[in-house]
Amino acid sequence: MSRSRGLHNKYRRDIDGLRALGVLLVVAFHAFPKALPGGFVGVDIFFVVSGYLISTIIFGNLENNSFSFGEFYARRIRRIFPALAVVLATGWVCGWFVLLADEHRELGLHIVGGGGFVANFVLWSEAGYFDSSAYSKPFLHLWSLGIEEQFYILWPLLLSFVRQRQYNFLAITLLVAIASLTTGVLTIDADPVAAFYSPCSRFWELMVGGILAYLALHKPRCLVVNPNWQAAVGLALILLAVALLNKNSAFPGWWALLPTMGTFLLIAAGTDAWLNRRFLSSRGMVGIGLISYPLYLWHWLLLSFAWIVDGRMPPPGTRMVLVVSSFLLAFLTYFFLERRIRAGGNRTVLALLGVMIALILIGLASYRQMIPPRNDDRSIQPILEALRDWEYPLGFQKTEFKGTQVNAIKAGEKTVLFIGDSHLEQYGPRVVSVLASDARRYNSAIFLTSAGCSPIPGTGQTNKYHRDRCIDFRQQVERLVLDPDISAVVIGAAWNLYFLKSSSQYAENIDLEFELRLLDSFIRAIAARKKVFLVLDNPSGLQFEPRNFFAGSRLTDLTVTSFRRQVPLASDQAMLAARLAQLATAAGATVIDPVVHLCSAKDCPVMTAAGKPIYKDDNHYRPFYVREYASFMDVALAD
Repeated sequence: MSRSRGLHNKYRRDIDGLRALGVLLVVAFHAFPKALPGGFVGVDIFFVVSGYLISTIIFGNLENNSFSFGEFYARRIRRIFPALAVVLATGWVCGWFVLLADEHRELGLHIVGGGGFVANFVLWSEAGYFDSSAYSKPFLHLWSLGIEEQFYILWPLLLSFVRQRQYNFLAITLLVAIASLTTGVLTIDADPVAAFYSPCSRFWELMVGGILAYLALHKPRCLVVNPNWQAAVGLALILLAVALLNKNSAFPGWWALLPTMGTFLLIAAGTDAWLNRRFLSSRGMVGIGLISYPLYLWHWLLLSFAWIVDGRMPPPGTRMVLVVSSFLLAFLTYFFLERRIRAGGNRTVLALLGVMIALILIGLASYRQMIPPRNDDRSIQPILEALRDWEYPLGFQKTEFKGTQVNAIKAGEKTVLFIGDSHLEQYGPRVVSVLASDARRYNSAIFLTSAGCSPIPGTGQTNKYHRDRCIDFRQQVERLVLDPDISAVVIGAAWNLYFLKSSSQYAENIDLEFELRLLDSFIRAIAARKKVFLVLDNPSGLQFEPRNFFAGSRLTDLTVTSFRRQVPLASDQAMLAARLAQLATAAGATVIDPVVHLCSAKDCPVMTAAGKPIYKDDNHYRPFYVREYASFMDVALAD
């Protein structure tokens, strides 16, 4: 016991190596999400490590009657506040320089949330972690810091109470872990955003570290059976999570057991395990582990502002430069700020508290618009808001239908299946609004969609970057469209992009007649058994792109240019729509044509009367517009 206990009370290089593994996974996921779609599990590694280290300190000191709340929280302040304060201040300065009024106001709220360690609750109320708009939130990543700080506040208080009542530490730790895990598993389907951000559904991951800490202090022999195999299995579980998970996974839930138990096994294996000794304790991994905290803080700030300035994901080369820059900033923060402040006394703690309070007040003033940003031109705000305006699947419940993951809304007894790509997803806000207003009048809705994928089985219209995903998607479509529990099927897609060479590279090498025959056969097969609706494509083209409505950049000056509020529908798009309508009618489908309802004499709107762009890019409607004007979709939901 003395040997193992000594190991856990001393500095362990391999735990810094684990920190390095966690932060590298997260940075890779944020910078290159398509290359490492499961890298977000690096945060779960942090949770277990934090739970282990903090619980080791608290258990040991409480049992020795030497625990001091003041000393504990002072150490946390010296550890966490320096880098956080610098990043919050930098983010505010950058935000003042490049953000617009509403964005700067939101940034102020996020600074308050980050500085007050409630960022997870603020973000919980706004959107999901994986939303495309997430990149426009420079302090999104502080959600995990909020959960850790809430743990640091509540856990010592609970354990102190347990010690006074002479309850068993392990029993309480297990009880909290089981209750939290159960909450997460029960919440993941009904409210996945809550499951992701809520401390109630996340604390069990820190409790995994707490259980390990107790066993290491009191029952070390039960932890180590075969160190090398334990470490190998632990690393394999983490890598398996990275390989299997992506933003569509029901996470955390049961899936989070992979990275958390993998981390548990790696720590439990001890410093003698080959992987821990050779890999995690290597100079490179330990070095990255030492700067992992400031690296975590810096990397997302840089990536987010690059996304904001460009209006979209920056190119891979730029992202690589930003990642390298975040390593440099993390190195400087650690060696010239963190290490020096950690040795400070009570005055240092009070100074850090004062700085954080000042930052929170600045954030609050920005939120209340007492401090305007540099780009305070109100005329440009409505245009730039359009670029990141996308709500799907907000309002839907992620669930399983006949073995297939779908987004659904429960209403009437019958069920309507919507299949297609993002051009069908864009009508999601209208469906949500209609069913919320009168659930008894309309049928339930299920959306089975995949962005960039035509829903027609056998078709070749596919973004080459999504080919494998589209094949899987179409197989799911084939399984569900003829299911007897589906009363009607709504088919919609970016037909202009798939079929017109003038609109997209997707259509360069297609055989249009063959593709139309596939569509005809698909509709006929479904129409023989149930109702079918074919949604024609909405007008598209550069004349609808909000980026073309202003000049300049966020780094210089932004000015609104002249533009037309209505533009004529492209002739080839009109011809394609007519042909698709004729085909669908002959095959037995009901045609839904947005142009008929939204365009006047073939002139289609670009702006509302109030000056708000109705498109988010050159081919997708914005949520507010479809909610108000896309009443033509309601027929598909009625009996």
